[in-house]
Amino acid sequence: MKELKKVFCAMLNDNAKVKIGDKVTVALNGQVRNLEIVALPNGDLSKGLISYLSPIAKAILGHSYPEKITVKLPNGNLVDCQLLRPRL
Repeated sequence: MKELKKVFCAMLNDNAKVKIGDKVTVALNGQVRNLEIVALPNGDLSKGLISYLSPIAKAILGHSYPEKITVKLPNGNLVDCQLLRPRL
C-alpha cells in the first residue's frame, strides 16, 4: 500500500507529464470525461479511448496537472480542456 501511495504521489507531481498510454480525467468545456490516450490511429470515444493523433490528445500530451489548454478542432471550434488528474 505504501508503494502505491508513492506511485500516485509521483503521478501528481508537477513534473508528471501526460504521455501516450496514460489514463486521464479531464474537463472538456466543463464536462468531466475519463480518457485513455492510445497508440493507435483510431480511438473509440464511446469507450473513452482517444488516438494520440486526435486534436485533444495532441493538445494535452506533454502537459501537467492541473493545466488548462484551449484545443482548436479541425472544424474551427475551440474546446476548453482542464487536466484534472491521472487515473490508475
